[in-house]
Amino acid sequence: MILNQQQIQKNRKIRIHPPPTESQLQPCSIDLRLDDEYLQPIPDEKVDPQKNSPNYEYITGEKIIIPPHHFILGSTIETVEIPKNIVARVEGRSSIGRLGLTVHVTAGFIDPNFRGNITLEIANLSNNSIVLHKGMRICQIVFEEINEPEQVYGECGNKYQNQIGVTGSMVHYDNEFEGGI
Repeated sequence: MILNQQQIQKNRKIRIHPPPTESQLQPCSIDLRLDDEYLQPIPDEKVDPQKNSPNYEYITGEKIIIPPHHFILGSTIETVEIPKNIVARVEGRSSIGRLGLTVHVTAGFIDPNFRGNITLEIANLSNNSIVLHKGMRICQIVFEEINEPEQVYGECGNKYQNQIGVTGSMVHYDNEFEGGI
């Protein structure tokens, strides 16, 4: 069952810091805001997930311009803490999507027990440059109750627990590759 605004606010185990403002509260979600740090993959480098992750250029600033058909990683200002009986999903806001901007390529799912900032996979699918500003409501988080799983995030070799700020890919640590977790 997807939680509505009142259920989200009453659930003391769902923690969002800093606490959402009134403008961030939606009927069944909470809008999250964009922070001021980004990772931009270095173009034209070969990435072999078995051996390495992309090299990134670290960028910080109150605003960033995303050219048409470009990709960066960003982060939410908010840190979230998900309890063991809740899963969450990060979704794009309609107003942002209508600009041609996605906020996650495939990683919109947040496991029970996750703690940290949410890294956003921001892609400009449009033919126009898009200016992003620190503090803008960039995405929304949706919460859903589940039966408590036997294993939760952080207990089964997860790589991103307690991430702070924007975090690049660590796919080369996957257990199917040599040296994995």
